[in-house]
Amino acid sequence: MSFMKKHAATARAAVVVALGGLALGACATNGYVDEQIAAVNSRIDQVDARAQAAAQRADAANTAAQSAATEARNAATAANGAATEARSATQRIDQINGRVNALESAPARTPRG
Repeated sequence: MSFMKKHAATARAAVVVALGGLALGACATNGYVDEQIAAVNSRIDQVDARAQAAAQRADAANTAAQSAATEARNAATAANGAATEARSATQRIDQINGRVNALESAPARTPRG
């Protein structure tokens, strides 16, 4: 019998053990996985903090924009009120001008007596 036939079972077992050793050697250890997860979690926390800060700035900008819009509406209301008062004053001036012109163009009166 040849050498291979005598030791075939032993050779198969050795190959299985060698392949198993190589396969298990490629597996990550718990410590390595924990380190990688910790690094990813740290990055996630940083991104989350930036996102929260950006959301807070956006909320503050929205509040400021709403306040400015309210002030603009109030200013527009005041301007409309002032325009109405100006039109009313112009109409009264026009009426008074008509009366003044009528008085100025009236013939001079001579006193009786």
